[in-house]
Amino acid sequence: MIQVLARHKGAAILAIVIAVVALAPMRMDNYWIQMFTQVAIMALFATALNMEMGFAGMMPIGQGTFLGLGAYAFAIFAVKVGLPLAAAIAVGLVACIILNAIIGWLCLRGSPLTFGLLHMAFNILFSTLIVKWISLTGGDLGLHVERKGVLSQPYYYYLIVLAIVLVCYLLIRIILFSAFGKVAEGLRENEERLTFLGINTKNYQLSLFVISGFFCGLAGMLLVMLNGGAFPAYSQILYSAEAMMMCLIGGAFTFWGPTLGASLVVVFSNVASGYTQYWQGTLGVLMVAVVLGFRGGILRKGKHRVLKPVAKVSTSGTEVAN
Repeated sequence: MIQVLARHKGAAILAIVIAVVALAPMRMDNYWIQMFTQVAIMALFATALNMEMGFAGMMPIGQGTFLGLGAYAFAIFAVKVGLPLAAAIAVGLVACIILNAIIGWLCLRGSPLTFGLLHMAFNILFSTLIVKWISLTGGDLGLHVERKGVLSQPYYYYLIVLAIVLVCYLLIRIILFSAFGKVAEGLRENEERLTFLGINTKNYQLSLFVISGFFCGLAGMLLVMLNGGAFPAYSQILYSAEAMMMCLIGGAFTFWGPTLGASLVVVFSNVASGYTQYWQGTLGVLMVAVVLGFRGGILRKGKHRVLKPVAKVSTSGTEVAN
């Protein structure tokens, strides 16, 4: 029995952590349950963003576009079209995939610098569209979505969110630690070398872009039901910057780094805002302290893995290392 536990030590620790996280809020008031729910949703958003930034070396400056896209797609189908919540989520996710593919295809037409600029441009365009298209989006007031039944109870909704986030984590981990994920790491380390090997890097980047946007859109839908509606703030670049900050604080080259970063940022922001109106400044100080004190993030251990040099073949037929 002891040998079995030792062999599966990581899984046992993870199971204990999940049990504690699930049961701890049971005796807390709604304020803390709301905060824990927000942590789980933002952790999913940051982890999805980190698929592009930390693992593939892309620069998704305007990732809030897909958080807002998921939020408004769900709210429009639920409120304007009148679909049940489950159907609105399903149709909204399909809409997210289609729009993600179109935006990703356009953003990946140029250089990495162009990618970042186009990403931010689409974020500005989408944010403006949300505010100005009042008949569809509700403008500055947003679209209000009512939680009904078990979803209206904060603790039960927290458990539902936690279950969804854990399933998403499992899927993301399978993707990142598969052969596809290894190619993504290769994109981060040396995209040109992968091109020389005959790999179509643009197709891999587009696939990763769509997958990341899918999970960001799902996080936006969960945020809608948490806050009771879809609001223009979800799509603003501030959310993108906050998610990138979470990745950098926790460790952008690790799987659990964004989760740790999201926990610290959300809890610190909520607690600090209760004591001072300048809490954004204290958050900035925290960011600077962590970046300078923990190079690569809190969870980063040593340098991130790089690709091994590809051996060159000399004219005599012998291999020569790079």
